[in-house]
Amino acid sequence: MGDNMDIDGELGDNGEQFVCAQCGGAANQRCTGCHITFYCSRDHQKQHWKKHKSSCCAYKVCSSPELGRYLVATRDLKPGEMVISETPLVIGPQAVTIPICLACYKPANSKFACGKCGWPMCNANCAKSAVHEAECSLTAARGSPLQMPANCFNKPYPIYEVVAILRCLHLKQSSDAKWKKLKELEPHEEPRKKNGKYDKDTATMVRVVREFLKIPDTVFTTQEILDVCGVLNVNAHELPVTPTPTQALYANISILEHSCINNASKHFDGDFRVVIRAAVNIKKGEHISINYSDPMWGTNSRQLHLAETKYFTCKCVRCADPTELGTMFSSIRCPQCTAEQGGYLVSTDPGAGPDSQADWRCIVCSKIQPHTFVDAVTQSIGEELVMLEKGSVEACQAFIRKHSQNLHPNHYYLQDIKLALCQMIGQSATGQGHEIFNLTEKELLYKQKIGMELLEVANRISPGISRLRGVILYELQATLAAYARRKFSSGEISTDHMRNVMKEVKKYLLECIQIFSFEPPCLQEGRLATIARLDLLELETFLDSLEQKV
Repeated sequence: MGDNMDIDGELGDNGEQFVCAQCGGAANQRCTGCHITFYCSRDHQKQHWKKHKSSCCAYKVCSSPELGRYLVATRDLKPGEMVISETPLVIGPQAVTIPICLACYKPANSKFACGKCGWPMCNANCAKSAVHEAECSLTAARGSPLQMPANCFNKPYPIYEVVAILRCLHLKQSSDAKWKKLKELEPHEEPRKKNGKYDKDTATMVRVVREFLKIPDTVFTTQEILDVCGVLNVNAHELPVTPTPTQALYANISILEHSCINNASKHFDGDFRVVIRAAVNIKKGEHISINYSDPMWGTNSRQLHLAETKYFTCKCVRCADPTELGTMFSSIRCPQCTAEQGGYLVSTDPGAGPDSQADWRCIVCSKIQPHTFVDAVTQSIGEELVMLEKGSVEACQAFIRKHSQNLHPNHYYLQDIKLALCQMIGQSATGQGHEIFNLTEKELLYKQKIGMELLEVANRISPGISRLRGVILYELQATLAAYARRKFSSGEISTDHMRNVMKEVKKYLLECIQIFSFEPPCLQEGRLATIARLDLLELETFLDSLEQKV
């Protein structure tokens, strides 16, 4: 147990002394982990720790000139352990969206509109929803209801970008506490001025608020509108659990540090609550981080994405390592080396940022190649990848055969194709490919091979509880099980061999279930957890039958 105790002699709002969580007596000592549980003595805190540990706050907020605010673990955390569970400050439509109901977020049509403001809604119940109050009252105040053209539905309609902005601004009138928390989030004004987004927001969103909605500067200042635009632009999280994807702002997870080799994972429940869990073991005092980018992108792509959307250059261990943790994830073949030599190029300054013009060096012959050569090769193959026939196993395999001559086997282009192949081959649930039990032995072995290659890389770039590993583990266990059952049925492997293989399958399946058990059933990952649990029951029944044969 950490020293999560300080002295607090203040009284509660009602004048009563705080109550000790262990004995119920008067308490003036507070847990510094969560700040909401009190004790009369350190002994009683120690006695209560086993009960309190699971609910105690696992982090504290720190700050530095380099990082700004960030979170640090206040105790050791195990994979899957909850760090933060938080409801949103604001939920709203994404900046680019089709017309949707502003209460339940289902696609809207012209059949019903709110009688007060004119925004399309599902029905009267949705129109009365508290979540619709902000844009409803602010739109109604313009004097005439909104009128949407009949041909605007089922395609993106720009007016919806203002809804989340209005909901943020409305906090100034409806909740001082939430407005204060929102104002603590960084709007990144200077970089937005440099890239033109600040001027664009001035020309569009400020104009909509002032001219279309007729909201005067005395209600919301221009600076407040622009700050909200910046906060949403940088800090909003996509909510995948609504019928149409939406965005949400959270006070605490918005200050979570980024790392391309993150130690925490982000999950949503069906009530829009976000839950941050430890993805790997996190030691007390370590920074808690999530990944703002995509682990399946190479360093240059991640750096470019982070610079354009989050306005910083990542300096994490993966970005600083020219081999990307030994995976060679961005490496192409050295043109000076023979195939037997196996020379590959790595950047001489991988963490310099997206505008870097650093040369690349061969790991075998040490000869230098200009970044323009690497960029040209990567761009050419990338353009071919974009044009690849969707859903075609044959096209994907042909791509791998062709470009394995130029790219490292772990290059992100090849990994992307292998991941798609691993899910297409033998998975009728996707609407493509074949049932896994109808695959040939060659197809099963091929799927097993690329699954093992994917898992080896994923264990390095996205370790622990990650969706990437969960998908790979599920596909891999299904392949191993199908291949082993076929061999066992034909008498090619013994009962002992079969039992050992199925125990390995069970290990993969259990880890897959653990990873996806944190996802709600409305998401594909949550549904996969249900399927995996059924697979596990079937597997355990099969293992029992093997035991009976001994």
